[in-house]
Amino acid sequence: MRRYIAILVSIFITAAVFAAGSGGGGGGSTSSSTSAQPTAVDKYNAGYALWNKGKYADAAPYFQEAITMKSDYAEAYNMLGFCTRMAGDLPKAIGYYETALKLKPNFPEAREYFGETWLKQGNLAKAVQQYVLLHKSRSKQADELLEKISDYVDQQM
Repeated sequence: MRRYIAILVSIFITAAVFAAGSGGGGGGSTSSSTSAQPTAVDKYNAGYALWNKGKYADAAPYFQEAITMKSDYAEAYNMLGFCTRMAGDLPKAIGYYETALKLKPNFPEAREYFGETWLKQGNLAKAVQQYVLLHKSRSKQADELLEKISDYVDQQM
Protein backbone atom coordinates (compact mmCIF):
# COMPACT_ATOMS: atom_id res chain seq x y z
CA MET A 1 0.00 0.00 0.00
CA ARG A 2 2.85 2.39 0.81
CA ARG A 3 4.36 1.74 -2.56
CA TYR A 4 1.02 2.60 -4.24
CA ILE A 5 0.80 5.91 -2.32
CA ALA A 6 4.44 6.72 -3.18
CA ILE A 7 3.74 6.16 -6.87
CA LEU A 8 0.65 8.38 -6.75
CA VAL A 9 2.51 11.15 -4.92
CA SER A 10 5.35 11.07 -7.44
CA ILE A 11 2.84 11.23 -10.32
CA PHE A 12 1.16 14.26 -8.74
CA ILE A 13 4.49 15.97 -8.10
CA THR A 14 5.65 15.30 -11.65
CA ALA A 15 2.37 16.60 -13.05
CA ALA A 16 2.57 19.72 -10.88
CA VAL A 17 6.17 20.44 -11.91
CA PHE A 18 5.31 19.87 -15.58
CA ALA A 19 2.26 22.13 -15.38
CA ALA A 20 4.22 24.89 -13.66
CA GLY A 21 6.99 24.74 -16.26
CA SER A 22 4.75 24.76 -19.31
CA GLY A 23 2.35 27.57 -18.49
CA GLY A 24 3.26 31.04 -18.18
CA GLY A 25 6.32 33.20 -17.94
CA GLY A 26 8.93 31.75 -20.27
CA GLY A 27 9.52 33.12 -23.71
CA GLY A 28 9.53 29.76 -25.44
CA SER A 29 6.30 28.39 -24.04
CA THR A 30 3.26 27.92 -26.19
CA SER A 31 -0.08 28.84 -24.77
CA SER A 32 -3.53 28.30 -26.12
CA SER A 33 -3.93 32.03 -26.82
CA THR A 34 -1.01 32.11 -29.24
CA SER A 35 -2.05 28.95 -31.03
CA ALA A 36 -5.75 29.81 -31.21
CA GLN A 37 -7.20 30.40 -34.65
CA PRO A 38 -8.22 33.97 -35.43
CA THR A 39 -11.92 34.68 -34.99
CA ALA A 40 -14.27 36.63 -37.23
CA VAL A 41 -13.82 39.58 -34.88
CA ASP A 42 -10.03 39.30 -35.22
CA LYS A 43 -10.38 39.39 -39.01
CA TYR A 44 -12.79 42.32 -38.82
CA ASN A 45 -10.43 44.25 -36.53
CA ALA A 46 -7.48 43.64 -38.86
CA GLY A 47 -9.54 44.89 -41.79
CA TYR A 48 -10.77 47.87 -39.82
CA ALA A 49 -7.20 48.88 -38.95
CA LEU A 50 -6.33 48.90 -42.67
CA TRP A 51 -9.59 50.67 -43.53
CA ASN A 52 -8.75 53.36 -40.98
CA LYS A 53 -5.52 53.99 -42.90
CA GLY A 54 -7.43 54.33 -46.18
CA LYS A 55 -6.16 50.95 -47.44
CA TYR A 56 -9.57 49.79 -48.63
CA ALA A 57 -8.35 47.21 -51.15
CA ASP A 58 -6.13 45.64 -48.50
CA ALA A 59 -8.93 45.71 -45.91
CA ALA A 60 -11.60 44.06 -48.08
CA PRO A 61 -10.24 40.47 -47.86
CA TYR A 62 -10.29 40.65 -44.06
CA PHE A 63 -13.95 41.68 -44.04
CA GLN A 64 -14.68 38.89 -46.53
CA GLU A 65 -12.95 36.37 -44.26
CA ALA A 66 -14.94 37.65 -41.28
CA ILE A 67 -18.15 37.07 -43.23
CA THR A 68 -17.00 33.60 -44.25
CA MET A 69 -16.43 32.79 -40.59
CA LYS A 70 -19.63 34.47 -39.33
CA SER A 71 -22.29 34.79 -42.01
CA ASP A 72 -24.50 37.13 -39.97
CA TYR A 73 -21.77 39.73 -39.32
CA ALA A 74 -23.59 42.91 -40.37
CA GLU A 75 -20.64 45.17 -39.53
CA ALA A 76 -18.33 43.19 -41.81
CA TYR A 77 -20.86 43.35 -44.67
CA ASN A 78 -21.08 47.10 -44.17
CA MET A 79 -17.32 47.59 -44.30
CA LEU A 80 -16.99 45.26 -47.26
CA GLY A 81 -19.65 47.37 -48.97
CA PHE A 82 -17.61 50.49 -48.26
CA CYS A 83 -14.39 48.97 -49.62
CA THR A 84 -16.21 47.64 -52.69
CA ARG A 85 -17.81 51.04 -53.32
CA MET A 86 -14.42 52.72 -53.10
CA ALA A 87 -13.12 50.21 -55.65
CA GLY A 88 -15.92 51.31 -57.99
CA ASP A 89 -18.08 48.18 -57.96
CA LEU A 90 -21.32 49.89 -57.00
CA PRO A 91 -23.74 47.01 -57.73
CA LYS A 92 -21.72 44.68 -55.53
CA ALA A 93 -21.48 47.33 -52.80
CA ILE A 94 -25.28 47.74 -52.89
CA GLY A 95 -25.64 44.00 -52.33
CA TYR A 96 -23.36 44.13 -49.29
CA TYR A 97 -25.25 47.07 -47.80
CA GLU A 98 -28.58 45.35 -48.42
CA THR A 99 -27.32 42.28 -46.58
CA ALA A 100 -25.99 44.37 -43.68
CA LEU A 101 -29.35 46.13 -43.38
CA LYS A 102 -31.28 42.88 -43.64
CA LEU A 103 -29.25 41.54 -40.73
CA LYS A 104 -29.39 44.79 -38.74
CA PRO A 105 -32.16 47.12 -40.01
CA ASN A 106 -31.33 49.93 -37.58
CA PHE A 107 -27.70 50.23 -38.64
CA PRO A 108 -27.08 53.96 -39.24
CA GLU A 109 -23.58 53.69 -40.72
CA ALA A 110 -24.75 51.14 -43.28
CA ARG A 111 -27.76 53.32 -44.16
CA GLU A 112 -25.56 56.36 -44.66
CA TYR A 113 -23.07 54.49 -46.84
CA PHE A 114 -25.96 52.91 -48.73
CA GLY A 115 -27.33 56.39 -49.44
CA GLU A 116 -23.93 57.58 -50.60
CA THR A 117 -23.73 54.60 -52.94
CA TRP A 118 -27.10 55.49 -54.44
CA LEU A 119 -25.80 59.01 -55.06
CA LYS A 120 -22.78 57.58 -56.87
CA GLN A 121 -25.25 55.56 -58.95
CA GLY A 122 -27.10 58.80 -59.73
CA ASN A 123 -30.22 57.69 -57.87
CA LEU A 124 -31.17 60.70 -55.75
CA ALA A 125 -34.58 59.27 -54.80
CA LYS A 126 -33.08 56.15 -53.19
CA ALA A 127 -30.47 58.24 -51.39
CA VAL A 128 -33.24 60.45 -50.01
CA GLN A 129 -35.10 57.32 -48.84
CA GLN A 130 -32.07 56.38 -46.77
CA TYR A 131 -31.87 59.93 -45.41
CA VAL A 132 -35.54 59.84 -44.36
CA LEU A 133 -35.00 56.57 -42.47
CA LEU A 134 -31.93 58.00 -40.75
CA HIS A 135 -33.75 61.23 -39.91
CA LYS A 136 -36.71 59.34 -38.40
CA SER A 137 -34.32 57.44 -36.16
CA ARG A 138 -32.66 60.74 -35.14
CA SER A 139 -29.28 59.43 -36.17
CA LYS A 140 -26.30 61.75 -36.54
CA GLN A 141 -25.60 59.96 -39.84
CA ALA A 142 -28.72 61.70 -41.20
CA ASP A 143 -26.88 65.02 -41.17
CA GLU A 144 -23.85 63.48 -42.85
CA LEU A 145 -25.96 61.96 -45.62
CA LEU A 146 -27.94 65.18 -46.03
CA GLU A 147 -24.68 67.03 -46.60
CA LYS A 148 -23.70 64.53 -49.32
CA ILE A 149 -27.16 64.85 -50.90
CA SER A 150 -26.87 68.63 -50.85
CA ASP A 151 -23.46 68.47 -52.53
CA TYR A 152 -24.85 66.09 -55.15
CA VAL A 153 -27.79 68.40 -55.91
CA ASP A 154 -25.44 71.41 -56.15
CA GLN A 155 -23.29 69.53 -58.67
CA GLN A 156 -26.34 68.71 -60.77
CA MET A 157 -27.28 72.40 -61.14
